[in-house]
Amino acid sequence: MQYYNKISILIVFLLIFWNTISIKAQVSDSTNVSKDSSIALEVTPSGAIWRSLVMPGWGQLYVESYWKAPIFFGGAVTLGALIYYNHTHFMDYANKWDNMNLDDPQYNTTKLWREYYRDNRDMSAFYLLAVYVLATVDAYVGAHLYYFDVNDDISLNFVIKSGYISPMLGINLSIK
Repeated sequence: MQYYNKISILIVFLLIFWNTISIKAQVSDSTNVSKDSSIALEVTPSGAIWRSLVMPGWGQLYVESYWKAPIFFGGAVTLGALIYYNHTHFMDYANKWDNMNLDDPQYNTTKLWREYYRDNRDMSAFYLLAVYVLATVDAYVGAHLYYFDVNDDISLNFVIKSGYISPMLGINLSIK
């Protein structure tokens, strides 16, 4: 039974990511396939979104923002550990509080600790959601700007042109 669960998870994973990877083969003729066929992965916004939703930081690796990936991944792992820590302590205090009598001197203190760990668990989950959203939006924007050219060949020149009546002042912006 566990074997079928692993296969079903693999099938779902492949179906999700099948449309995010586009493979292009270069063919010289319709009948002859060249030996220099290359496989290139195209960076798409949907691919970046899916990867960031699976694991924060993977979308940043996909769009080659390598320095951001460990920040998002580390934030998600840290918040996951905090959720686990606070949940285990919350369950300990909840079980202890459920088994107490109302006249026990530690009744109110135990209730306060239970609420403290519950609140911290819930806030950590909220922050984890925020990390997922930020990682996804950052990967989406990075995928849209992936092919944007940012070379240094931009110049701004002031030009004085002499016209028939009077000289004119103009601005010339050239992007090479």
